[in-house]
Amino acid sequence: MAERRRQMTAEAFDRQAKLPELRYAAFRSILEPLAGAGGDFRFAVCENAFPIVYGDTAYDLNMYDRESANCGFGPFVEEVRANPNKLYADIGCGRRDAKEDNCLYLEVYPSVSADLVMAPSTRYPIASNSLDGIGCFAVLEHVEDPWAVVAEFHRMLKPGGKVFIDWPFLQPVHGYPSHFYNATRDGLRRMFEGRFAIDELDTFPNQTPAHTLHWILSVLLGDLAERAPDTFAKVRDMSVGALAGAPPEDALWRGIVDQLSPETVMALACGNSLIGRKLD
Repeated sequence: MAERRRQMTAEAFDRQAKLPELRYAAFRSILEPLAGAGGDFRFAVCENAFPIVYGDTAYDLNMYDRESANCGFGPFVEEVRANPNKLYADIGCGRRDAKEDNCLYLEVYPSVSADLVMAPSTRYPIASNSLDGIGCFAVLEHVEDPWAVVAEFHRMLKPGGKVFIDWPFLQPVHGYPSHFYNATRDGLRRMFEGRFAIDELDTFPNQTPAHTLHWILSVLLGDLAERAPDTFAKVRDMSVGALAGAPPEDALWRGIVDQLSPETVMALACGNSLIGRKLD
């Protein structure tokens, strides 16, 4: 029995060592450089093994506040695990707690989870009609042209292929170096209808108002604690009713907002305004 355990451990270790090669072999046939924005693939560590790099201007993790790290979107993970002979892609994977053998993980910086590290683009070096499913979670708000990315999802998916999307609505500005678009439920529908049959559109447990309020209050109080400790203590000890009962133009709120950093005002702003002139 002891000998058997040693053999199994050795086999598992050998497979783990070869996993980057095995994963590359599984996806090699659908990697198509001409489908992307331009360039060719380069092996980052070993020949014929993940990770691979595409394009010339991938981001550096140091450009971000922190790396997104989580276990993934439950329905997508369940779909991938239930269909081991199908191929999937996790677009903007960040750092995953676990990876599935039949899922290709993409990122715009060299995450430890990424199989394909590519320069930010709305075109992906993946063959048309080649994927059974695509997951994209808390990513599209950071994309300059999400409409083009959704069109790419449609191109890369096989007929009947599925998309799994998590798109923030009431979230503060986050995820530097860029944050462009949040989406209402109707906005999310509008983005995908016409190209996709929408099977489910809902607010999931990780997207409830509790998360919105916790995030906003944490940012607000965190900034006040650093910049105006007395105001922080006052706001912290106030009731929700007292805060909600004070109009935004009231002296209470003016005093709070005046002591916030410009970055926090931007991150938590109710809206933004622009005045412009037509270019010649």
